[in-house]
Amino acid sequence: MTQTQLIHQTLHTLAYLGVREVCVAAGARNAPLVAALLNCSGIKIWNFFEERSAAFFAMGRIMADRQPVAVVTTSGTAAAELLPAVVEAHYQNLPLILVTADRPKSYRGSGAPQTIEQPGLFGVYATMVGDWDATDESHEGHCSDGPMHLNVCLDEPLETNIPGVDFAAAPPPAPSEEGPIGLVQCDLVVASGMHPEDAAQAAALLARLGAPIVAEATANLHAFPELQPLLIPGGERALQSARPAHVLRIGAVPSWRWWRDLDKEAKIKVTNITRTGFSGLARTENVETLAWENVRSTEATRLEQPCSILRFDPDLTRFPASEPGWMLHLAKAIPAGSRVFVGNSMPIREFNLALQSVNKPGVEFFANRGTNGIDGIVSTFLGASAVHDGECWLILGDLSALYDLAAPWIIQQLDHPRLRIVVVNNGGGKIFSRVTSLRALPDAARSVIENRHELSFEPWAQLWGLEYLQTEDPADLEDLLPMPMIIEINPDPYQTEAFWRDWQKPVIRPR
Repeated sequence: MTQTQLIHQTLHTLAYLGVREVCVAAGARNAPLVAALLNCSGIKIWNFFEERSAAFFAMGRIMADRQPVAVVTTSGTAAAELLPAVVEAHYQNLPLILVTADRPKSYRGSGAPQTIEQPGLFGVYATMVGDWDATDESHEGHCSDGPMHLNVCLDEPLETNIPGVDFAAAPPPAPSEEGPIGLVQCDLVVASGMHPEDAAQAAALLARLGAPIVAEATANLHAFPELQPLLIPGGERALQSARPAHVLRIGAVPSWRWWRDLDKEAKIKVTNITRTGFSGLARTENVETLAWENVRSTEATRLEQPCSILRFDPDLTRFPASEPGWMLHLAKAIPAGSRVFVGNSMPIREFNLALQSVNKPGVEFFANRGTNGIDGIVSTFLGASAVHDGECWLILGDLSALYDLAAPWIIQQLDHPRLRIVVVNNGGGKIFSRVTSLRALPDAARSVIENRHELSFEPWAQLWGLEYLQTEDPADLEDLLPMPMIIEINPDPYQTEAFWRDWQKPVIRPR
């Protein structure tokens, strides 16, 4: 088989998998693949100078449009740069397709330049579709859910005059078979990350159930009128007051500590309806995980004995300069029809509290909650925002922004003037100050754990030619310029601490 035939086989495989967008991080070894892709029709190509941002951007495209996206890399450590995004995509069950160019198989184990053991590089986090070179008699692969890895070995001379293929001519992938739909029961619902399309399906089920619902912003349930009487404000505090017998979790694994504490409450039955297949709990006793199709269950009933739960409405106006107070200002500033990406660590927890006070139509929420990490968040946001018509807002912490400084490279390829990257700069990882076991550490130790700093993000904006706004006044969020910008917020640490002291008072459960 010739190199041209091998590359055509690779392109046809991508088309068969439903790929219509490719993120390319070019190098010498994958140049034949890149050249062939540029000759293809029916495919959108995004180009990057480094692989990590490319992979997270691709993941954002998948999250928003729910279609497979491929990342094409050269050989060696370039392929290894994909691992963080692959792990995140695995736990979100996203079809991230990894195409890694490689040197011929005969080089393996030799230590030759740009040569590592690429097959199996991603371990359990990606299915190996194929490890192909021109000497193979056949190039058969298989598909799966979640990330997939295709390793393509290319020998010199590297051909670059290769005709493309028409991706649009490939038949659409066959829909997956649906599993059985059974009885869904509960007396309390906890809801987390769902695509807005899934949220509409879930809302119909939850309205039939009629059980109280504690929902994160990323559940995208707050805009449904039929759910308003069921939605319980207060998040973690409300859950601490609850005494459920049977919990239904729908969507992604929640961010609340209460959810993790269910591992110690084996008497509470837990039913999960999720696209990921993960229960989110260590225990297996009294836990079941159902396929997403069960949202269409017509046998949905609330337990006869209702779950007692208290409502808690945080008064964020008492602490306007605190981190949670700023989340309220941001929630008010974000216009209807926007897409909002919420960062991990403190932002998602604090924004959940603010959303209870502000509810605007057509606002969609996303987050990287597969493994809850803080890397790649800016890149994922930009991928999720790439073709959205409305404003797009990212709210993240300072360390999350520092993790992804290369991400704005892609903005020059986006036709999107209203990108708002909001950095809540509290001078380090202050979430560790909320961890009970770390509070007694000496200040020197906490400084190391928190990675305290005095950095400004203005040079970051200058590097990428973005508008920059540093503000301590919520009024500055009005009438923002119609161009991509970085907004740096410096909340008041004393007000933030005062809010959490007030909010985390012990909850007295009803008898």
